[in-house]
Amino acid sequence: MKRISILYSVLIIISLLISSCNEEILETKPLTEFSDKDVWTDPALAETYVNNLYNQMMWKWDWTCMRVDEVRARAGEDDFNLNNMLITPDNVSYWWGNWDGTYRSIRACNIFLENIDNLPVSSALIDGKTVNDRMKGEVTFLRAWYYHHLVKFFGGVPLVKNSYSLDDDFLIARDSYEDCIKFITEECDAAASLLPIVNTASNNGRVTKGAALALKSRVLLYAASDLHNTTKFSGFSNPELLGYQSGDRDSRWRAAKDAAKAVIDMNVYSLYKPEPSSPEEASENYHEIFVSPQTSEDIFVRFFSASANKGVGMFEVYPNGWYGNGRAGAINELVDTYEMIDGTKFSRDNPEQKAEPYKNRDPRFYGTVIHEGALVRPRTSDLVSLDPIGVMQAGRWEVWNSETSSVDIIYGLDTRNSVANSWNSSLTATGCKKFLNTDVEASPVWQNNADLTWRYIRFGEIILNYVEACIELGEEEEARTYLNMIRKRAGMPDVTDSGDELRARYRNERRVELALEDHRFFDVRRWLIGPEAYHAVHGVDIVYELNSDNTTATIPTITPVEIMSGSWDDKAYFMPFTRDETNKNELLVQNPGYN
Repeated sequence: MKRISILYSVLIIISLLISSCNEEILETKPLTEFSDKDVWTDPALAETYVNNLYNQMMWKWDWTCMRVDEVRARAGEDDFNLNNMLITPDNVSYWWGNWDGTYRSIRACNIFLENIDNLPVSSALIDGKTVNDRMKGEVTFLRAWYYHHLVKFFGGVPLVKNSYSLDDDFLIARDSYEDCIKFITEECDAAASLLPIVNTASNNGRVTKGAALALKSRVLLYAASDLHNTTKFSGFSNPELLGYQSGDRDSRWRAAKDAAKAVIDMNVYSLYKPEPSSPEEASENYHEIFVSPQTSEDIFVRFFSASANKGVGMFEVYPNGWYGNGRAGAINELVDTYEMIDGTKFSRDNPEQKAEPYKNRDPRFYGTVIHEGALVRPRTSDLVSLDPIGVMQAGRWEVWNSETSSVDIIYGLDTRNSVANSWNSSLTATGCKKFLNTDVEASPVWQNNADLTWRYIRFGEIILNYVEACIELGEEEEARTYLNMIRKRAGMPDVTDSGDELRARYRNERRVELALEDHRFFDVRRWLIGPEAYHAVHGVDIVYELNSDNTTATIPTITPVEIMSGSWDDKAYFMPFTRDETNKNELLVQNPGYN
C-alpha cells in the first residue's frame, strides 16, 4: 500500500492542525489522545486505524527460508534449534507464528468491524466502491489473513470473532481445522464482494478483490494437501484440530482448483514478460519481478519508499564484501535443485557439470542466487582496487610466491577471511540476488535506503496453485499447459511428464519459481516431506587451485561442505504453543509431540 505509513502521519498532523484552530483552545483535546468516539465518527481516523493493521503484517526475505532447505547465514540459535528439531513449548521463537502479536491484530480487526457501521456514510464511489465498504472489505480480508497465518503454523486455533472486555471469559478452546478453513474462506468471499477490482492513486497497494480471491486459493490448496488429510497423527486425541475427519478429498481439490481459476479468469493479472527471447533476458525479467515498483503479477503487495523515510536496508541482502551481512545465502541443496538450461537434472555425478556447477542452469538461478564470479555491482571506494569489476569472491586463490618458493593463499572479499565484514560472511559461499536492488549503493551502515515492493501474493503462485490442483484431480493435460506457461516465462523447455513424474516435476518447479518467498517451509509440511528437507545441509568450499606449472587456475574447484546438522521429527509438521499460553488457557490443547 503506497505511502500508507506516510498517510498515518499526515492524518494525525491534519487532525492536530484542525484542533489548533479551535477558538476555545483551552478545551482542545490533548493532541496525542483520541477516544473511541473520535475514531468511529471520523473517517480519516478510521482509515488510519486500518492502515495500522497493514503495518502489523509480518514480512522478511529470511523469515522462513532459513528454517527449511533454502538458505543459511550464520548458525543462529533459532535456525539451529528448528533445523535440528530442538523445538519445545519453552523455546518458541517470535517468528514461529507470533501467536500473541497475531491475536492482537485480530482483536484490532474485531474492534473495527464492530464499529464500522457507526461511521458517517457517504455514497461517493472511489474505484467503484464506497470508502466504508472498501475499509470493511480490507479489514475482513486482514482478519482472514491473520487467521490463515495462525492456522498454517498451528492447525485449528480459537476463532475469536469479537473483541473481549475485561469481564469476558478468556478460556477458549481451539476450533476444528475444518471450521477454521470454512471461516477463513467465507471471510475471503465477503471481502471480495466489498473490495474494488483495482485501487488507484493513493489507494494503490490496498487490498483488492483479486487479493481476497487469491488468499482463498492459497487457503484451499493447503486444506486439500496431504498434511490435513492424513492419519499421520493417528494417536492424537484431537485429530479434528489438525485436519479433516470426513468428506470427499476430491471435492477439496476441486474447490482449490476453482478458487485459483477464479483469479485467473479475472483477466486482471498476467505473468511478467512471458516470452523472453533468450536465457539472459529470461533471467533479467525474473529478477525484475522482485526489484520493480510494480509488475503485472502483483496481487497483494506492500510498498516501502526510501524517499518517504520508509525504505528498507539492503544491508541484510548484500554479501559481506559489499559491507552487508549476507543473511540469505542459498544452501547447496537449493542450488542443485535448478535444472540445466535444456531441462535435464543437474548432477554432480556428471564430470562436466561438477567442474562448472554454475554454468548453463535454469535462468531463474541467476535471478535468485549470487554465485562465485557473478557480477553484482562496483565495490565501495576502499575496496574497488581489490576488485575493480564487482563480482562475488567467496573463494580463495592459491598463488605461487617465487621469492619464498611457497604458496600464498589470497582470500576473496566475500569470505570469512575478508578485509570487509569477515564475520558476516555467509557459510554457504553464496548470496541473495532475488531481492537485491543493485542500483542502490552498498553501505557499511544500517540504512533504510532502498525502495522495495514486497509481494505477499503474485500471479505466478496462483498459476502453480491451479497446476497442483489439476494434477491431484488427474487433469494432467491442463496441468502441463499452465505449468509450461511458467517455464516459458523462465526460458525453460516444456515438461511432458505424467503421473508421479509430473507431480515431482511440479513440486521442483514450485520450489524454484517461489524460492525465498515464504512458501517452501509450508510446502514441505503440507506435502508431508519433512525427512526430505531436514538433514545436514551444505555450502561450498571454493578454491582456485595451483596448477602444476605454478599458475593459478581460472576456474575454481567447488566442493560441497556441511555447514549445519539437521534432522526431522514429525512433531515439526505443526508448531507448539508456548508453555505460558497453555498454562493460561487450560482449554488450549497442545499439538502432538510437545510436552
